[in-house]
Amino acid sequence: MEKTIVTTCPLDCPDNCGVLARVMDGRVVALKGNPDHGHTRGFLCRKVYKYPQRVYSPNRILFPMKRLNGGWKRISWDEALDTIAEKIGFFQETFGSGAIMHFQRSASWGATKHLVRRLFNLLGGVTGTKGSLCAGSVMAAQQADMGVRLGNDPQDFLNAKAILIWGRDPAKTSIHYLPILKEARLEGTHLILIDPVRTKTAPLCDEHIAPRPGADGYLAMGMAKEIHRLGLIDQDFIRSHTAGYKEYLELIGSFSMKEVSEKCGLEQRVVERLARTYGEQKPASIFLGYGINKWVHSPEMIRLIDALGAITGNIGTSGGGVNHGFQTRRHFDLQTLAPEAVRYKREIPEPILGQGIIDAEEPPIKMIWINGSNPVISCPNSYKVIQALKTLDFVVVVDHFITDTADLAHIFLPTTTFLEEEDVVVSWGHNWIGPVNKAIEPLGECKSDLHIVQELGGRLGLRNEMSGTTRDWLKRFLQPMEKAGVLLERVMESPVRCPIAPMVAFADKKFLTPSGKFEFIKTFYKEKEKERPYHLLSVLGEKWLNSLILEEEHPEMPQAFISPNVAREKSIRDQAKVSLNSSVGELVAEARFSEGLRDDTVVMPHGTWLKRGGAANQLTEDLLSDSGNMAAYYSTTVSIEPKED
Repeated sequence: MEKTIVTTCPLDCPDNCGVLARVMDGRVVALKGNPDHGHTRGFLCRKVYKYPQRVYSPNRILFPMKRLNGGWKRISWDEALDTIAEKIGFFQETFGSGAIMHFQRSASWGATKHLVRRLFNLLGGVTGTKGSLCAGSVMAAQQADMGVRLGNDPQDFLNAKAILIWGRDPAKTSIHYLPILKEARLEGTHLILIDPVRTKTAPLCDEHIAPRPGADGYLAMGMAKEIHRLGLIDQDFIRSHTAGYKEYLELIGSFSMKEVSEKCGLEQRVVERLARTYGEQKPASIFLGYGINKWVHSPEMIRLIDALGAITGNIGTSGGGVNHGFQTRRHFDLQTLAPEAVRYKREIPEPILGQGIIDAEEPPIKMIWINGSNPVISCPNSYKVIQALKTLDFVVVVDHFITDTADLAHIFLPTTTFLEEEDVVVSWGHNWIGPVNKAIEPLGECKSDLHIVQELGGRLGLRNEMSGTTRDWLKRFLQPMEKAGVLLERVMESPVRCPIAPMVAFADKKFLTPSGKFEFIKTFYKEKEKERPYHLLSVLGEKWLNSLILEEEHPEMPQAFISPNVAREKSIRDQAKVSLNSSVGELVAEARFSEGLRDDTVVMPHGTWLKRGGAANQLTEDLLSDSGNMAAYYSTTVSIEPKED
């Protein structure tokens, strides 16, 4: 018996592909792209094509588990949930709700995943988190400048005469933008990649400019100076729709062109040519990425880049914009999360999770519930996170596999994959809402996150408050969409474009800032002092997403990409072992040569596991961005030396 199920990939990726699941005799045998999805248009990335391997992996955990004396014992759901409910009650009564912590990230962008937060809100509130491991800096920067992070629709790139792909590698991280970018280039759009690394996106572009890592703010300042010198500014936009321009002029005037060119590591003529291209070939679009977002001073760098869009009048115009992502909360009725029930609130920034747990007092944190995340691998300073989790009396992890984080759990709860559940997915990378229809029944005894917290809620006296079918909850979440004319039943049939998403952000030139205008940055940042010779850029892996990596695709050890010049200087052979050291840790990796890589940079794919050889976040310092509480992964510097066998 064969059937095809319309669904959507909910993984933490800007593409969130439309998927058709081919099912035979109750088993998913293949996934392919859904041609009816307006952004992903019928093809998938390799990570989704092979997702059934994850579903049917022999290492997947299909039953609740309890850790005993360093080993694992299978237990029943009743025993697992009774134990958890008893612990929650004890910690609440003895220490207060703040002794319980909830840590949830975005392994799935399914709407029902938010209902785990509802449960903890209904308990009166617990210790939660704030900030981001992903986009905190850019959200803070664009909120300061424009009131919200919001870009033009991806299809609007086709109206640009020039596109600056700044700190982004869509050939690896958002491949469904590639057909759009290629089409734009065929129509004459000038594509320029700005990235310290010559990525796979570089061959698709007309130019590649490689500034010093973390010096993008100087580059933006240099471009602004040249744009002003050439008279390419939009006086009408500046006069009518911006605030703080005088102070901004004073800021960019505080450095000479020679100084900013030297600081960004580029010849002055390169900066001037880039400025001329952006200022003359209007409308021009900036496509911001994730690399620009991972420094202590990222918010200021991004604000300086946003300012380029403002001074040239490239904001609020078709083919323009400074584009990074989209707001997902516009789709949901957030009252569904029961914020009115919260009486206690304490938040630890996600990038300093380990230290935050260790430092917590009045009350100390005694228990943590972790779902949708593998913080030992994803958070900076992995060993500090391990140290913190080991201090807790009770750790619950909800996942598919025994990860490095799950190794520290007392109770492991197996959850379903998106092929075994019903949900709705909204994306921060495009404007389409996707259905998640169940393709197969849950394997083993796996339960959805919603089912888990409903059963736990019943044990905590919250049965009525958590009851309802998945469809019931989705209808409650999607009330804003239904008011805009999109019914849930229609969404579950096929992907639908968000009805309130503009094709051009800020087309009315009205910004959500206190002044109602674009707000220019007024002060410059101070870079973190470089303690070691090489910038460590821990990038997304090409074959896996974040730490969702199967044993068979895991390299024998982490790989560190260096320039051949550094290899010669250090007498390092290709594929030889090297020792990387930072202020917080050491890691042994396999050296790989990369032509075109800057001599001041080491690149490591992020996501490998500690227990299978090591992880990049063993080295990253737990630092916060200047605003937005973003993980400043790239502000870590390292030394590198040959490792004796």
